[in-house]
Amino acid sequence: MPIIKYSPLHSLHLKNKAKFIEFSGWTMPFSYKGTIKEHQFVRQNNGYFDVSHMGRLVIGNDYLQKVSTLICSDLLELKSGKALYSIFTDDNGSALDDVIFWKYDEYVLLICNAANTEKIRNYLQTEEIFYQDLTEKTALVAVQGPKAISNLETLLPIPGSFSCLSNDKYTYARTGYTGEDGLEIMVDIEDLDELISFLHNNEIEPCGLGARDTLRLEAALPLYGFELTEDITPVEAGLKWTLTNKRVYRGSHIIDQQIKTGNHKVLKKFVIDSRNIARTGTNVLACNIHGVVTSGNFSPILQKSIGFVLFESQPDTDLLEFEIRGKFIEGKILKKRFLS
Repeated sequence: MPIIKYSPLHSLHLKNKAKFIEFSGWTMPFSYKGTIKEHQFVRQNNGYFDVSHMGRLVIGNDYLQKVSTLICSDLLELKSGKALYSIFTDDNGSALDDVIFWKYDEYVLLICNAANTEKIRNYLQTEEIFYQDLTEKTALVAVQGPKAISNLETLLPIPGSFSCLSNDKYTYARTGYTGEDGLEIMVDIEDLDELISFLHNNEIEPCGLGARDTLRLEAALPLYGFELTEDITPVEAGLKWTLTNKRVYRGSHIIDQQIKTGNHKVLKKFVIDSRNIARTGTNVLACNIHGVVTSGNFSPILQKSIGFVLFESQPDTDLLEFEIRGKFIEGKILKKRFLS
């Protein structure tokens, strides 16, 4: 039997009557007052998420040359105090994980997806890259929303966008996964109660992973295992902007070839002007080009169905047909952001 892990905040989640979900070996809160309510907390005010299931690995800056050979972005030129979104790639250029680095003077903090933490640890070990694993020694809390920063500035100095700071209690960055402003804060377990008390005293609502997923989808952010997998490259996922590593890295020759030829799968955003939801796995046609929905849900803000579809090749029309419960439902490719 696999061992189920619990967040350092699990007792608080029980007290708040959370509904739980098993996620990548962790028992995590899916919702408290309902996904749509929590979605609106974050879009209109602010809320906080327990994301302690995500891996947290500290790597000394002496190893950054080696790390640079495994990712598609330029970590070596990143300045101390800045954050970087990047993707670990394999020899085929496909995604092993999408991650965030927070860079400090002597080390980087690597934050990876819970489902891939063991994979990334093993990958680093194979390359003789030494790290300190803080995943089960700390908590990670994301405070997100248009009012998040004004609330948090009474607790912490606020860094610029995609920048990071640290003090004797908190290691944190102005990053997130909702499309809203805010901070992601790592804290030692012994200092966690103080942080949570601050959040509650400022009426910052707890939110579950259900709302985190609908928020990230509205923000057109990829989710590993759906828009990124070991069969999908950053090019195919529409993430060419991450390809800033000009050195040779794992699978870079494949990625360069895809950019040169355009011969690859293509991820597109879509919208359906109705309440018909095209869920993951739904078949899609763009004229004669076949695609499959990677993520799809109903947008609480747009009041429409939205999502991503992965096509076998570049479609030559924006008009789509979705096969939903035995019927063909019309939709279209969206070339701008879901939320403008």
